[in-house]
Amino acid sequence: MSGNLPVTQRNIDSDAPQPMRQEILDIAFSLAEHGNRQEPTPDRIFRIVSQTLGIAPSGNPWAGFRHAAGRDLRGADWPRVYDVVVRLASEFDRAARFGEFQEGVNQALAGNGVVWDLSDGGRLVRVLPLAAQQQVSAAMQELSASRFAPALQLFNAAKDAYDDRPRRDRDACANAFDALESVAKEKAHMPNATFGQVIAQNTTLNAEVLGVLNSVNTLRNRNFGHGMTSAFALTGPEVDFTYLTCVAGILLIARVP
Repeated sequence: MSGNLPVTQRNIDSDAPQPMRQEILDIAFSLAEHGNRQEPTPDRIFRIVSQTLGIAPSGNPWAGFRHAAGRDLRGADWPRVYDVVVRLASEFDRAARFGEFQEGVNQALAGNGVVWDLSDGGRLVRVLPLAAQQQVSAAMQELSASRFAPALQLFNAAKDAYDDRPRRDRDACANAFDALESVAKEKAHMPNATFGQVIAQNTTLNAEVLGVLNSVNTLRNRNFGHGMTSAFALTGPEVDFTYLTCVAGILLIARVP
């Protein structure tokens, strides 16, 4: 789920807003305090938060577990806040209460304009427009064929980098293109060729489409190719464009007869 904000308004990807930190704790403690089950207990929530942050929890905090957890999370570096979310997700999953936690957390993330959602698998994934997310899912489905196993491994690495906190822009672009190149080489039965060589011998695709693919190859060679010594300089929207263009290219080439 992606909450109640349009994707275009979810633009916080280098922070964990202070109000949101307390909202997430309230979700976790409310489930612990008012649920019908015994686990996880409030003291366990507190200990998970503290120890995930590398803080030794006190035996009996004077102002209560909520206050102590709020203090610890308030002072944490922003990426560690999301580490806590993932750790708590695994705890609620173990207690068969993941759905309740996921719903509350995703409402908090969306309400604060954060670009991640907690997925059904307990991971934080970057929110994309529905059509783009469908393309990513379709690409993963295409790459599930055994012949594309190397490409799937590369694409999973690209997706992990794209969803990471903070996002690893160069890794997302480089691995997405490498997955595209792997698919192209497999379909052309040219395992030792370059992407440019594979495209040059293609007689199936429209000439202008081949031109777009050649342009993507040039983008890779000049901005994030192997062995480059210049600093990666693509902007955030340019990274989105590169990543999703590679996804579209994977689908195109994988589906060509």
